[in-house]
Amino acid sequence: MDIPCCISLSSLFGIGLAQQLKATTLFLLPNIATSNSCLQNFQSKLTSLSLPSNLVSYCFDPLQFVTNSNFCAQIESSQDWVSKLNQTTELDSACKPDLTNLSSCDSCVAAALRTQKQLITLDGNTSHSLNCWYFTILYAAAGVINDSEPESEGDISCIFGLAMDSLVGLPKKSNTAFVTAIVSAIGGLLTILFSYFLWKRTLGKKRANSEIISNVSVGDGKNDTELPVFSLRSILAATNNFSESNKLGEGGFGHVYKGIVTESQEVAIKRLSKKSGQGHQEFMNELKLIAKLQHNNLVRLLGCCIEEEEMILLYEYMPNRSLDIFLFDPSENTKLDWGKRFRIIEGIAQGVLYIHKHSRLKIIHRDLKASNVLLDGEMNPKISDFRMAKIFEINQTEANTNRVVGTYGYMSPEYARYGHFSEKLDVFSFGVLLLEIVSGKRNAAFYRFEQSLTLAGWAWKLWKEGRGMEVIDASIRQTCRPHEALRCIHIAFLCVQEAPADRPTMSLVILMLGNEATMLPPSKEPAFSTDSSNSYAVGSSCQSSTRFSNNAVTISLPEAR
Repeated sequence: MDIPCCISLSSLFGIGLAQQLKATTLFLLPNIATSNSCLQNFQSKLTSLSLPSNLVSYCFDPLQFVTNSNFCAQIESSQDWVSKLNQTTELDSACKPDLTNLSSCDSCVAAALRTQKQLITLDGNTSHSLNCWYFTILYAAAGVINDSEPESEGDISCIFGLAMDSLVGLPKKSNTAFVTAIVSAIGGLLTILFSYFLWKRTLGKKRANSEIISNVSVGDGKNDTELPVFSLRSILAATNNFSESNKLGEGGFGHVYKGIVTESQEVAIKRLSKKSGQGHQEFMNELKLIAKLQHNNLVRLLGCCIEEEEMILLYEYMPNRSLDIFLFDPSENTKLDWGKRFRIIEGIAQGVLYIHKHSRLKIIHRDLKASNVLLDGEMNPKISDFRMAKIFEINQTEANTNRVVGTYGYMSPEYARYGHFSEKLDVFSFGVLLLEIVSGKRNAAFYRFEQSLTLAGWAWKLWKEGRGMEVIDASIRQTCRPHEALRCIHIAFLCVQEAPADRPTMSLVILMLGNEATMLPPSKEPAFSTDSSNSYAVGSSCQSSTRFSNNAVTISLPEAR
């Protein structure tokens, strides 16, 4: 496919743009969605005329037809043109007559070249010379100057340089029908453009931050979900170039920023760090996992951005941020009374169960902790961050990995020591988290400041001494429902037992939480509650960030066992 073919297509597309300039005063299209739609319509017309189905995608980038003040001399509309070049120019007189006359055509083209030079001077960037030429011929052909319509033979042959007797190899008698068909591909979008003008009237000339390039199909191959793919430009606009003032948090994966991708839609934008160790395949795995997860207690994925080596995810925004802020900050934990804590516990349990049972795949979260539980405006919990999730095969119930990834204190012993994982890994993490919610104490703190190795070990000692009430957070101890809080502590002990077989399933956990008539079995001593020297065969110190959330620590074992 040669370049002249693309030049011809660009001229044909320009006929439609000239027509919409005449109707709307806009030189280009309002946004990427309109450009995509327009080009798809354009291609369908070409395909119907037995031309190749990849012509448009080969020749054009949808972004090149989107309104941009940096295109040529900060011109976006015919009003901008007049304000830059005065009400009339020599172009107005030179291109007004019938341009089928060769002499008139020569005069029009010469005037257009001089006008282009004026625009380049105003712009100050010679690399925009082709852009300014395109604007010049659009303005000349739009009927703003010329008395004929943009698709007239004079405009087509003179201004757009398309010979009517050799147009892409079609017989001459077909030319009129061909041009009409192409122009209708653009003209049909004028209704969309009218809606855009209503929007622009409200917001002035401020560009919309949301710019969806396309959709990516993610899922299990049978029931795929279309996920919006945003441009990096729109992400930069939404986060003010990833400014510190927009930062919501950070961790081993990178940073999370608050952003606005439409006039009012707030989102959380997770920008993966290039040092996080997560490659493109892992990123796509996360997309595959989250896009189809729809549950009240799971954070919803809204889109992604894969551009210029960036890997970015857009989630629904949670105004109350993460659970750990309210649990472990003394100035905030009083906002979590027992009723809210118990509702959060039940919500997390429901979310984990849904993750495990989702579709035909069994999914393990692998890093369930307070910083990965976000709270909406009503303090309802939503589990987030599936970057380290693991998909089981359809009939698989357990497996090994040679890359152990997670946060110390939340990893089950069989996973931390040997890379062995199953659904009981999440049960263990849930048990630790349950103890944190009831006690208001951070599990990681016991590695540094307490005699006991873990929060579970500390709570177990009090429990065995008949002092279970002392495990409950002092801020709610007098106002909670004691039997309910103590039952939660008992369930937590069942979840953090050493052997996976001794731990309950998440469905049984939910039954025990919601039905007080259900008898609880006795619990064995929690894992890691004694003998710190042997607690982790892989060994490493705990790491935590300064922003409440603990960073993930990755351990690589020589081989799976």
